[in-house]
Amino acid sequence: MPHQVPREVAEDIGPFLSQLAEFGYQPTDSHYDSQSFGNYYVDLLAGKTSLRIVRDRSQYYIDSKSTGQLQESGMLRAFDDRRSFEQAVLEWLRAA
Repeated sequence: MPHQVPREVAEDIGPFLSQLAEFGYQPTDSHYDSQSFGNYYVDLLAGKTSLRIVRDRSQYYIDSKSTGQLQESGMLRAFDDRRSFEQAVLEWLRAA
């Protein structure tokens, strides 16, 4: 059975998760914390490649074991704007 992300997360980035699914990324775990500024994370897996989407205090970023790759591509940073974050992630995945 596929992992279901919390409603609040789906309301924020549901369409983005659908776009990531086109690259083979499927949610495997997630957590939403209404007591901590609405912070959340979503773990995604595509084959053997995993990444985590994080919203922390209204900033978005990718967390991954391969921080070197994130740094080289300019993705080792936080985004204040969700749309800019989504666009940067999609461009990063297309270039990979």
